[in-house]
Amino acid sequence: MPPRVTLPPTDREARRIKHSRVLSYALVLLAAVVFSLRPELFGDPQTQPAHALLHVWRIVAGIVLALAAVAVQIVVGVQWRSGLRRAAEDDDPDPAEHTRVPPGNRPPADR
Repeated sequence: MPPRVTLPPTDREARRIKHSRVLSYALVLLAAVVFSLRPELFGDPQTQPAHALLHVWRIVAGIVLALAAVAVQIVVGVQWRSGLRRAAEDDDPDPAEHTRVPPGNRPPADR
């Protein structure tokens, strides 16, 4: 079984992780701004028939922005982990060693 030690990211990966965090923070900040908007800013709620829609759309837009921030972090994390796996497979001198059954765990050959 390969070791479970996680290597530190390379410079390129560190930049990608930093940029993804900045993007996520910006998306969360934008979601907070959208959530804080009040429909009263757009005029008198009694005279505008679309007043209720402003409530709904600001909530939907805020949730979509927050989910986009989470999705950015998930995508970058998955890409980084798959890069680590590819690097580990390239460095493995004998990949068949991990698939072999140890001698003590083999079924008896006489059955």
